[in-house]
Amino acid sequence: MTFFDEVFSKLFGKKEASTAPLIHEPLSRSEMQSDQYADWIAANVHVPIIEDLSSAYHKKKLGIISPLEVHLLNTRYSNGFALSYDESIPDESFRNLFDYLKDRTLRLGYKLAQADRRILDKGDYEETIEKWYLKPDVVHSGKEFEDQRYGNVLMEHIAVDRKPSYIKLMVNVYQGRPYAEALPFDEFLDELFNLYD
Repeated sequence: MTFFDEVFSKLFGKKEASTAPLIHEPLSRSEMQSDQYADWIAANVHVPIIEDLSSAYHKKKLGIISPLEVHLLNTRYSNGFALSYDESIPDESFRNLFDYLKDRTLRLGYKLAQADRRILDKGDYEETIEKWYLKPDVVHSGKEFEDQRYGNVLMEHIAVDRKPSYIKLMVNVYQGRPYAEALPFDEFLDELFNLYD
């Protein structure tokens, strides 16, 4: 480091990455994106991707390596997975997969509670986080124990410098509240990956 660089660094310091989002907005798809998604479903482009994801998830549980990189997220009250981006899946299909997982969850008795996009300046790179947050669509009956289905579902699609990085899906169950025991996470995944209903 030159003398000038040292003086400049001491006077002005290193640029700190901001913790506040540059952009924080509701997440919605444009008409063009919605049409592309509908075409993607109609052409069954999703079928081999879901089959590969399901296979990779189950292989990972058995400790077997697969072409798609899946990370398991399992605790007592939270279960899920993260799928790293793979070049075998086009960028548009990776985003569509994220939306497809949300749509499948909606069909399982859920409602969309939150949808947003945040773009953050991390100093050396830009991070975009798209989020779907879904809750069980249940009518509170006043019973002692309310139905929580599988728990709350959080999905995030992370991009770095506008390139896909990974999709994360987490299911969190209620504890210490008047809710019935959650349905099994493996059953949730069976429904999520089911291509034939």
